[in-house]
Amino acid sequence: MVYKIIINSLVAFVSLFLIAKLLGKKQIAELTFCDYVVGISLGSISAEWAIDDGDKPWYVYCIAILIFFALSMIIDFAERKNPLLKKLFKGSPIVLISDGEIDYVNLKKSKLDVNALLGMCRTAGYFDLNDVAYAVFETSGELSILPRSDARPATTSELGVSAKKATLILPFIIDGIIFKDALKRAGKSENWLIENLKGEDVKRVLLACYDPAEDRLSVKMKNSEKFASIAK
Repeated sequence: MVYKIIINSLVAFVSLFLIAKLLGKKQIAELTFCDYVVGISLGSISAEWAIDDGDKPWYVYCIAILIFFALSMIIDFAERKNPLLKKLFKGSPIVLISDGEIDYVNLKKSKLDVNALLGMCRTAGYFDLNDVAYAVFETSGELSILPRSDARPATTSELGVSAKKATLILPFIIDGIIFKDALKRAGKSENWLIENLKGEDVKRVLLACYDPAEDRLSVKMKNSEKFASIAK
């Protein structure tokens, strides 16, 4: 009995993992109403499958999982083809703050209260509503904020100064593990990395990131010590 539960749990986990991969990262990043229903249903089916004592054949659970997977794919396809269906299944963004004023009608429509709105604004980094010009409650449940002109950070173009080109910081080492793909992308070798660690053991490195713009390797050690080396 125990062995059967273990096997069923492993099979259910693998099946659910594969389905989640096929559904894509959207299932996790932007959870909509349909995604929520599908996720709860797949989890329930998998949990029942894991503790099944043999009353139902294994393919019954596979069929149920595939049905929910197919429904999710069909709905996703229909949403892309028909804006009305997209609005039906996903809803529409709701403006909660317009020109600095809270829209109480839309706030009630979104099933939020003022305290929830204040909390979402604080999460976004705005502790004073006077700094917010517009706030939109997205279909994913996140709050998008447009600050007032006098409250947003000044850009380099507004200050009349030049800015260096934006580059992607590459992690070369994370928790003692070297990421060869990042080294290859930066055109660096493991020998170069070892030399710039200045004799430190790779396993003692918590994080080593490379900035292509400055050709700089910044290293954080597990013992909280840190140093930076510049490649020549």
